[in-house]
Amino acid sequence: MKTTQYIVSLVSILFVVHSNHAQTTINASDLPQAGGSYLIQTSTADITGDYVSTGANYVWDFSTLDSNSETLVEFGGIAEAPALAQFSFNNAWTNPDYLCDIFGPGEFDLAFLSELGIDLPVTISNMMSYYQTSGSSYNLAGISMNLEGFDIPIEYSDIDEIYTLPLNFQDVISSTSAYEVDIPSVLNYATSATREGSVDGWGTLLLPNGASHEVLRISTTITTHDVLTQAGGEPFEIDRISTVYTWLGDGGLPYLEAKTIFGTTYSLEYQGEAPNQDSSNTDGITVLTPSGLVAFPNPASSGENIVLSGADQETTWEISDFMGKIIISGMGPIISTDLFSPGSYIISTSSEKGLNTESLRVIIQ
Repeated sequence: MKTTQYIVSLVSILFVVHSNHAQTTINASDLPQAGGSYLIQTSTADITGDYVSTGANYVWDFSTLDSNSETLVEFGGIAEAPALAQFSFNNAWTNPDYLCDIFGPGEFDLAFLSELGIDLPVTISNMMSYYQTSGSSYNLAGISMNLEGFDIPIEYSDIDEIYTLPLNFQDVISSTSAYEVDIPSVLNYATSATREGSVDGWGTLLLPNGASHEVLRISTTITTHDVLTQAGGEPFEIDRISTVYTWLGDGGLPYLEAKTIFGTTYSLEYQGEAPNQDSSNTDGITVLTPSGLVAFPNPASSGENIVLSGADQETTWEISDFMGKIIISGMGPIISTDLFSPGSYIISTSSEKGLNTESLRVIIQ
């Protein structure tokens, strides 16, 4: 009897140990890395899809997702960031609280202003976000933007702690953030937000092309308050509440992310190859990469010269459309747009020896 009890107890212990090891833990090494490239697919946000169900040792089957477009997102080491941003986000002596590890596109976009009927009298481009990955939490510490040819860093007055590290099942998500963008004689934009949620599941995520990933599922409700004041005008306040479901594993960026508002999914992205896509074919990929190179003006009018800030007479470039077709190539910091129809294009540049290749998007209107 005692022998039987001992065996049962031993089996129970081994089962518990096995189960604990089966659960995914997210560490700093699982987050975006300097020099990392991540292929992101934008999928149809099916309002009938079940993005809510979750639990322990769960299997989420999204293997039938489609792809409407794909983007190659690249991150750089903080030492590669624009020069002025280095003073804010790579300065351990005078700004240790804002010392970052990587930077890349994302998190900040003024595109919503045009949806409100607000046309800015200045050109804003090359917007970047700066992340801290090596501490006890994964943080968004600030942003930068190129304003009329000058890179402007903006530190968060309240750094956004996206989640704690290491991240485990049943961990609680709770943080606040705030920052302000002030463009004298143009506008002031102040925003604050709260994140509330939890790691509410772990298990296996199935994606197209047979991809399978061990993940944590994170559910977060983000409440945002924006105050926008145009020069000479009254403050305009906007309140937004959205819920984000994130499936995070060892792939740097989330393997799957669904964003909802009022219970309706409006954004759905996943990481990996599109269904039945040949991985050797890169036609149509939009490259978003941290870059010290800036195109001005951007947007530009057809027939207007574009100046590549950061380029020199030895810089070679080629411009392609979003299907990957090369429209024109050349050398030097000046690009004529006489041959271009209105639309979006990708400028790819390289040094004389083909090193330090960079890409950025320009809009011709």
